[in-house]
Amino acid sequence: MTRATNALMGAYSADAATLGVHWLYDPERIASLGDALWRVPDAGDFEGAKGVFVHHGKRRGDISQYGAQMRVMVRALARGAFEAGVYREEFAAAFGPGGWWQGYIDKATKGTLANITAEKTPTGAHDDQIPALSALPALLVTGAAPDICADAVAQVSNHETTAAYAPAAAEALRAVLAGQSIADALAAGVDAAGAAARDPLAAALASDAEPVAYGGEVGRACPLPQTLPVAFRIAAAATGYADAVDINARVGGDNCGRAIFLGALFGAGDPPPALWAARLRDGPALAAEIDALVNARLG
Repeated sequence: MTRATNALMGAYSADAATLGVHWLYDPERIASLGDALWRVPDAGDFEGAKGVFVHHGKRRGDISQYGAQMRVMVRALARGAFEAGVYREEFAAAFGPGGWWQGYIDKATKGTLANITAEKTPTGAHDDQIPALSALPALLVTGAAPDICADAVAQVSNHETTAAYAPAAAEALRAVLAGQSIADALAAGVDAAGAAARDPLAAALASDAEPVAYGGEVGRACPLPQTLPVAFRIAAAATGYADAVDINARVGGDNCGRAIFLGALFGAGDPPPALWAARLRDGPALAAEIDALVNARLG
């Protein structure tokens, strides 16, 4: 249970810590800011730099839409074993009209909401971006089997590229939750990847490039062929949880998207500093929801 709790709190903390530089695609600008973590979201940090500022009104310690997407799954699973209908209810209650999420809603989420309204099955948008992976840490702490993970992912991303990359992220998380090392978990992820994802992920582990430079080679943007190989390169290079989160922020681009996976991957065995969890603006509620899930599903 400790690994499960730490993985989820690690994901939330990594996401919130990175929010201030989310979608800032300029590593030099990020470096010039000094400490990249736990910055107050400020449009001024983006002026004259490549990037897009979307977190108007957010404050230090808030989670991004990726953290909110994981929270949707945490709440759904606290109600029982994964059921697509329950998950869709929670998703619409968060991101639909009048939902509890107040903030940026990305293209993939909008597409999923439209499909829920139209009662399409599965409801996932035809989109290959990293929101597809945001729910995986919550699923994996309950020991969800690969077919359940695939079903859940399809509810938010019904795309062939996602189907190739998602099993790699899921297997890596499954491995660390079982107590395996980061290196072994990443190797397991490569083995589980679909054919289109296996070589890019293996190349990320084989590379000796510094992660910020690697992000420039592969891409810092949201599609999974960029985000997951970059996340694997960061994970292979990092010395621990705090280092992984810091490197990820400095790589830039869709660092909050990568933060959910990296925060859970490292947090399972190397929990976030207590001060980080305390900085989460909705920390007590998030912790209570994690406890409800762990108690309901894991005993």
